[in-house]
Amino acid sequence: MRATVQKFFPIVVVGGGAGGLELVTALARAGRRDVLLLDCNACHVWKPRLHEMAAGLGAADVDEISYATVAEHWGFSFRQGALSDVSPQDRTITVGAVRNADGAVIVPEFKVNYDALVLALGGVTPDLGVDGVHEHSLMLDDGKDAEEMFVRLSRGLLAKSLMGDASAFEVVIAGSGSTGVELASHLIESRQCNTIAPRADLPEIRVTMLEATDEIMPGLSDEVRRGIRERLEKQGVQIETRQLVSRVTECAVETDDGASFPSDLTAWTTGTVGPRIAEDIAALDTNEKRQWVVKPTLQTFASDAIFALGDCAAIKDDPAPPTAQAASEQAAHLARYLPRWLFEGQTPAPFEFRNKGTVLSLGDGGSVAKVRTRFTDDFMIGDRFARAAYRGLYRQHQFHVLGPVKGTQDWLADILQRGVGPRLKVFG
Repeated sequence: MRATVQKFFPIVVVGGGAGGLELVTALARAGRRDVLLLDCNACHVWKPRLHEMAAGLGAADVDEISYATVAEHWGFSFRQGALSDVSPQDRTITVGAVRNADGAVIVPEFKVNYDALVLALGGVTPDLGVDGVHEHSLMLDDGKDAEEMFVRLSRGLLAKSLMGDASAFEVVIAGSGSTGVELASHLIESRQCNTIAPRADLPEIRVTMLEATDEIMPGLSDEVRRGIRERLEKQGVQIETRQLVSRVTECAVETDDGASFPSDLTAWTTGTVGPRIAEDIAALDTNEKRQWVVKPTLQTFASDAIFALGDCAAIKDDPAPPTAQAASEQAAHLARYLPRWLFEGQTPAPFEFRNKGTVLSLGDGGSVAKVRTRFTDDFMIGDRFARAAYRGLYRQHQFHVLGPVKGTQDWLADILQRGVGPRLKVFG
């Protein structure tokens, strides 16, 4: 069935992650309600909290937000669907067909015309060409991945318990960036597993982290890396550096030097590349990480009417880091300059990333942060202040999306609800 033109919107935003959702809500709050948000999911979960879901917190505990509810509240439009193509010449996007569980088409593919398009699809984890990754490991790219990881973990623990197997449940995490570090600390504590059986009846969870380079979290300062490593090891995480993974099997992870690490659950957290759809859109240039290449104004080289932000994009010669902080800053930048370009003909200002530092809260291992301000050099804070700094970043995201009244209500609900909140976070 051929695609038909569904509707015209002056501004179309594809992707409702940290940047995309903040952008459409900012535009709508400023009076621009003729905006369409398109996402393949029905609900938004702040990506830095996926690790908590993987360790057992439910969607409600991490404040899952319905796109349709937010759209109704602020007055913008939302459609669920997946981007399949972009045509810069006629300013049209094609949205893939929606199918039911049996594969039957519910809604045929359709097209949407735009005056300005913003691509905010986020990123995914690359398999790096390693044999067995897709068959025998789990990534952590969205809420479904996080839920599946906890299902595998909980079923594996329960099976060992019921079979009287006293051996440890082995988790191997390939990659020691922020995702791997966050996940390691969450899983080794794994407090939500007491919903399966009393914690005393469950086997020990043993976590091994593999890193191909000489040290974990490459790119951070030595001071921060040492602090992270010390606290992870204090929690019981086994860290193995100079271990380049060559193969993943059902029950082990093998490395180039011949080592084999037993694994009941393998998590693949080897960085971020652009979305898979980027390879299929011939009209837009991508880099070696499958990200759309943009100008400092966040406009693509193929068309000034197409912008891209967050993990799916890279500013030529000066890319921002793949963090929610960077995506949020870019969303705020476009919320200010995109309407001026579209409706007033002004040239957008170049985006400048303002790094606010690195914030860590390592659960029982304590908390630490390296904070940057415009008035001082980087300085270290710890424990309560670091945890408060993380929560402040998360609350800022909620206030952007929900507004100050609803955002404050959710903040108070979290204070009153015991056990809810991040046990480990890394920002940077």
